[in-house]
Amino acid sequence: MAGVPNPQPQTSHPTCLIVDLNAIRHNVRILRERAGVSLMAVVKANGYGHGIAPVARAALQAGARWCGVACLPEAITLREAGITAPILVMGYTPASLAREAIAFDLRVNLFDADVARAFSNAAVEMQKPCRTHIKIDTGMGRLGPRPCDAGDVIDAIAALPGIEVEGLFTHLRSSESDPDFSREQLRLFRDVAQSRAVKWMHACNSAGTMMYPEGRFNLVRPGLALYGMSPFAPDPPLPEARETVAQLKPALRWITRIASIKWLPDGHGIGYNARYRCEGERRIAVIPVGYGDGYRRTPRNAGEVLVRGRRAPIRGNVCMDQCMIDVTDIPAAQFDDEVVLLGAQGDDCISADEIAQRLGTVNYEVTTALPARPARVYLGE
Repeated sequence: MAGVPNPQPQTSHPTCLIVDLNAIRHNVRILRERAGVSLMAVVKANGYGHGIAPVARAALQAGARWCGVACLPEAITLREAGITAPILVMGYTPASLAREAIAFDLRVNLFDADVARAFSNAAVEMQKPCRTHIKIDTGMGRLGPRPCDAGDVIDAIAALPGIEVEGLFTHLRSSESDPDFSREQLRLFRDVAQSRAVKWMHACNSAGTMMYPEGRFNLVRPGLALYGMSPFAPDPPLPEARETVAQLKPALRWITRIASIKWLPDGHGIGYNARYRCEGERRIAVIPVGYGDGYRRTPRNAGEVLVRGRRAPIRGNVCMDQCMIDVTDIPAAQFDDEVVLLGAQGDDCISADEIAQRLGTVNYEVTTALPARPARVYLGE
């Protein structure tokens, strides 16, 4: 209810991230229903800032069959947390890490012959198979052979002892905004993949899962949508995608508390270099969060937070550990009130999309850039 502060979560710091794992489970079920095929939960970048292991567990509980990560350390983190489901390392894994990848039973993306030979040698020495999903570059311009070279690369890697080419995959460059190019990517990928006897074919990210039934094959890889955020800006172009986005539940609230409130006189400077000066007497609150917590500075004095369900503007530059807000127009605001940086309070909500627009970036970056310092509090474990 607006105007009523929420109780403080039990953490050692007043700034924390509250992650609703039931929302993650809900979103996985919605996406599985939309896709109708197996689902790989993409939990790279610390689960898009939400926490890699708790998110992975929740997604698997809701029916995801795979986890997708960017690098070997992320995959090992999941294994050490007790995750036994198949894990695909979608990025580059150096040859020097071949034995470690095989020991942890990880699927890796092999696309270079020399690296693949190192993995083959390690697999033979360890007497354990190295399972690979080879990425095909159908237009992204990143990892993997282009379709014209893919057949030779796949055949060469598949011929190596100890290597099992379990899957082929690609990544859609602009699935949320360019259906024609996305469908051409899918056509190129299908031409390569369907001529090979592989167990898994996958191409669709979050937007692709909602937009392209022909590209779901037998596995999809949603990331952003797992966390209740939309990959579309501003709105999905198809009714089916709009319906899916409308059903997603944001999983993250970012909160802190008011640490101090005082009246400052007209003309008083606030923060480093006094980039803001009070226009008339203002009631200024200090909140213990700053860019050291991932709450980024902006090129101008901008941005708002929620206090008692109402918007309070940030005043002055965000500091490393603190920033200041104007609560003059919220007379009920008091010491230790909850302050919402991201998420809902009362009848209002500050979304990742809103913050991204202010920062001149995308909603992906808003959450994935969150560092370890803010404690994560998990609901629904």
